[in-house]
Amino acid sequence: MMNKPNPKTFFSIPKANSVRRVSLGKQLSILTIIILLLFVSIGYVLQSRLEQTQLILNELTLTTIPAMNSSTRSALKSSELLSALESLTSATTPAERRIAEQEVQKKLNESTENTANTNQTEILLLKAIQEETKHLNLLIDQKLDSAYQINAYLDTLWGLKKRTEQINIEHNKDLKKEYDQLTQWKIAFLEVISLAYRIETVERLSDLQDIHRTLEHYLKTLSSLDKQLSVEAKKKVRPIYTSLRSILSDPENLTELQANYLRITGRARGREHFIRNMISDYSNITNQLSLNEHNNLQNKAAELDQRMKNQKIWFISGFMLLASMVIATLAFYSHAIKRLKKLTQKIHHMTKDSSNTSLYMDEIDELFQAFDEFSETIDMQTRRLEKLSLTDSLTHIANRRAFDQHLLEQLSNQKNNQNDLSILLIDVDYFKQYNDLYGHISGDEALQKIATALKSVTNKETDLIARYGGEEFVVILPCKSAAKAKQVAEKMHNALNLADIEHKGSQIYQTITISIGAVTKHQNEVTNTDTLMKKADTALYHSKHLGRNRTTHINDI
Repeated sequence: MMNKPNPKTFFSIPKANSVRRVSLGKQLSILTIIILLLFVSIGYVLQSRLEQTQLILNELTLTTIPAMNSSTRSALKSSELLSALESLTSATTPAERRIAEQEVQKKLNESTENTANTNQTEILLLKAIQEETKHLNLLIDQKLDSAYQINAYLDTLWGLKKRTEQINIEHNKDLKKEYDQLTQWKIAFLEVISLAYRIETVERLSDLQDIHRTLEHYLKTLSSLDKQLSVEAKKKVRPIYTSLRSILSDPENLTELQANYLRITGRARGREHFIRNMISDYSNITNQLSLNEHNNLQNKAAELDQRMKNQKIWFISGFMLLASMVIATLAFYSHAIKRLKKLTQKIHHMTKDSSNTSLYMDEIDELFQAFDEFSETIDMQTRRLEKLSLTDSLTHIANRRAFDQHLLEQLSNQKNNQNDLSILLIDVDYFKQYNDLYGHISGDEALQKIATALKSVTNKETDLIARYGGEEFVVILPCKSAAKAKQVAEKMHNALNLADIEHKGSQIYQTITISIGAVTKHQNEVTNTDTLMKKADTALYHSKHLGRNRTTHINDI
């Protein structure tokens, strides 16, 4: 800025040999030029900052926000895809299968469209899921065909039974022997029919083979009884016997159909489990990508918020310095505000905000409000993703990551050092044998029941139960001494007994049991996570070594 000119300079009368002075017009021109230069300079700075803001907002609206929304939708679609897959595998009729198949294909197509511009890993994984789903659909179609043939055979057997009931011989003294022989034949026939009906409920091939051998024996018995019948009785029962033998002894007999049905069912379950694992991998990838996009968006939103605050300061400074250029400044300001309002509307549209703004808010405040609402939306979605990342997808309890964080917090909190802290490490006895005997699908269902039973005896407000890995669970019991920890463990054993989950493969009991290792950190004791978990694992090992289905505290070893 120029120094203020001395008033005498403007109003004094020029003297001879005096310095030539600048005219008032020139001074005004110089001042005007300076103001214009200031205006141009400030205008240039403001324009540059607005362009930078525009670039950040364009990147948000055109790249970051769509990528974030795409990742979030992919994470949600994975859960919908699991539900559709479950409907497909549980279909009992061709109509249900077709509807479920269309729903699965719809979800896969939506996921594929949503990941069209994302990384190749997601795309390849979705293609693999599509291929595996086609194979699964073929297996389910074959299973339904087998079930239909089995039901047709059973209906035929029922018709043969009705025809047998209609065969009668007059009961008198002369025909008593023939009547008794026919009665014996009917009884043997009904035994065959009764055993044949059991085939539909058999779920193990070894049991099916035993039933088939028994049926062959019964058919031989029935054939020998047939030879003892009178000619008239033979004419009546011979067609029934022929049809019965065709159903039970031909190459495509009822037993073979049921065996084929069991084999197809096993393959379908294995294929379904494999697809579920791939969907779980896809869900983990999309969750991680979405979390990365959310973090990126938060950083950019914070940067943009700071830039907007600085922008407001520049506007205020510009109005103070360029009071003489109010009209031009207002025109520039109006132009800038229109652009900001347009961007604000875009942000409101992207966040689907429908809230009304106050009449007393200017355009900059509206933009601040839009970013505040936008930040709230980001925080809400971030919390939702964090909750998903800390929850086990199968049992819906805390996972290993949540357990590690919670235990570290408990050990780091100085206030918690004034109380005891107990940990229970739980392992399901003979669970590998359970999976081998009942299948992985039943194994997953068993883990869900076990988690529910264990959770029912814990304190939801203070305790934490988590799936530690595979068939292992772990429980954090704050403010619990060793004695109280044993009481909780005993309640868990009782809860498993009440759950009564059948386990014929167990070497110690006919239902699922658990072994527990307990450890307690006493008040003011200095320790760490690894030490506690090694002690708990040692205690668990002793429980297994002593015969399983028991609790061992590290202090008792």
